[in-house]
Amino acid sequence: MATPKRGAARTPAKIVKASAAKKAAPAKAAAKKAAPAKASAKRKGKAKKAADVVTIGITPPELAPGTAAHRLNKRLARKDSRPGPEELSKLPWLAQDRAYRAGYYLLTHGLREHAKHPEIEVCNVPGAFLGQASRVLNVVADYVLEGTRVAAGEVMILGEEPLAVVGFLGVEPGERGTSHDTRVLRLVFLR
Repeated sequence: MATPKRGAARTPAKIVKASAAKKAAPAKAAAKKAAPAKASAKRKGKAKKAADVVTIGITPPELAPGTAAHRLNKRLARKDSRPGPEELSKLPWLAQDRAYRAGYYLLTHGLREHAKHPEIEVCNVPGAFLGQASRVLNVVADYVLEGTRVAAGEVMILGEEPLAVVGFLGVEPGERGTSHDTRVLRLVFLR
């Protein structure tokens, strides 16, 4: 999924509330109704940049013992046990139903402190996509720091050409493969 580069001109992210009427409407039409994040940031005058106040913790599979991601990583590390492309294509890369199934786990640190907002996570990221996943989390974090909260069930349009859409799933402590002490939002790739 293409994401805007830092410093490059980009279409502001937009949030679409998950209501029955908007679920039925096409994403583009719903996006036009949402207000851009930058407008709210200018009114409040206190926008911070994610790069300055939010870090992204990355847990590699080798630091998640006892998980499917850890076992898979051990197989991938050895030439004699490495699965072939056919088997690798069936792995749950970027699946967000349960953490630590394959690849890396990413979690923001700082949204709770600087925006009183739940931290955001992404699961099962292949190593080749770590940079892109981090950029997506930074775009969402910037949006939150500019003054607009995101919540479980909402959809965010990151860009229109190509259409890039993510959603948010609420994850309570001890649910869906992770152990948190507070609720977090899991970013889900929709398009």
